[in-house]
Amino acid sequence: MRIIAWILGLVLGSGVAATAQPTDYPAVQFAGLWWMQENLSVTRYQNGDSIPDGTADHPAWAQLSTGAWAYPDSQAALRRSFGLLYNWYAVNDPRGLCPTGWRLPTHDEWTALTNALGGETKAGAQLKGKGLAAGFRGSDGTYGGLGAYAYWWSSTGSGINGAWGRFVDGTQSGIFMMDGYKRSAFSVRCVAKR
Repeated sequence: MRIIAWILGLVLGSGVAATAQPTDYPAVQFAGLWWMQENLSVTRYQNGDSIPDGTADHPAWAQLSTGAWAYPDSQAALRRSFGLLYNWYAVNDPRGLCPTGWRLPTHDEWTALTNALGGETKAGAQLKGKGLAAGFRGSDGTYGGLGAYAYWWSSTGSGINGAWGRFVDGTQSGIFMMDGYKRSAFSVRCVAKR
């Protein structure tokens, strides 16, 4: 089961005029933005350049400072259910990770979404699936959290080695802010441009 669990059809008002729903990806409007309902699963940047597959090479992953993706838990069969995991260098690449007409949400937009869904102690329950999540890939190349945790990047860096994101834990109803290492790999949800 996918980490869909965005409440379909729910539109929370934020004072921003509603626009037509994007038709190329399933999406729902929260806090004035259209959010993809599924984790991103692309292997090319917007301009058509290939994003390297870093799934198999654990030692090389730990040294990367360029964009790469990986299968959740290093298993290709999980892509259909969970999407792909991306390091922050892919997220922040000027060629664009999200499809045309979409972009990465900022740290502040994640905060607005969290507030629109009831705040940090409640929003996680609405963002996760029933116990299943794509997990993560650590900056050392190891995998963890499949089926227990969902991690998502924002487009906002937090310093030389880090960037902001959010995660949910299958055992809790909250959503938590994180400062992840840029060499780590997390899921991505894109938002439609205003």
